[in-house]
Amino acid sequence: MSILPYLLLILLEIHSSKACKGCLSIDEYNIDKIIPKFKASLIKFDIAYPYGDKHDEFVKFADEVTKVKELIVGEVGVKDYGDKSNFELAKTYGINTKEDLPKVKLFLGDLNEEPIPFINEFTVENFRDFVRDNTNLYLGLSGCVETFDKLAKEFMLSQDKNNKYNQVLEVAESVVGKEKVSAKIYLQFMKKVIDNGVGFVQQEQLRLNKIIKEGKINSKKKEELGERLNVLHSFKLAKDEL
Repeated sequence: MSILPYLLLILLEIHSSKACKGCLSIDEYNIDKIIPKFKASLIKFDIAYPYGDKHDEFVKFADEVTKVKELIVGEVGVKDYGDKSNFELAKTYGINTKEDLPKVKLFLGDLNEEPIPFINEFTVENFRDFVRDNTNLYLGLSGCVETFDKLAKEFMLSQDKNNKYNQVLEVAESVVGKEKVSAKIYLQFMKKVIDNGVGFVQQEQLRLNKIIKEGKINSKKKEELGERLNVLHSFKLAKDEL
């Protein structure tokens, strides 16, 4: 059988592949040296030179969490031709053919425990939700403040949201600089939830995403709305908290 189709496939993948900033290259030789050293590891099993929308979303998430020390984002490049690199490793985690790729799994520090499979659409927001729902890691997104992220969650769980709002207002009065700007956004969202109900969170997310995706705003405004979206995400509760 001619090897030409395989060579063409490799060249196409190399040409199309987008580097994953902040990703570690995981293979059958180093996985047991890396995964146990971190509290959580989000690993994508994919073709050797990944490309496309799914890969692009994974790359964006990896870039977003580069400063989260207890989380690593990595890729396992799987080949079903030639030396079949990492093919057996992929099979260990239920990935038997190229058609099964890409697959993302969350390891929680122990290779003896079954990793948690990611089964949602490949988007930055869904990766973010997945890690947050299955760990207690703080991801520290742009525009967010850890103290107010925790207060936002407490606010959403509170039966007396007006009282909680007043408590947060007191905390906000003591912060300065960029944190004070962020605190105002948290307070604005809390007020909106009080006035419009918890459904405001999802409605506002859809509205902001639509504005950003339409692309009719300048880069500064897009960044500003992106930070508002990050803050708004702190108001989302996990399914078992609803």
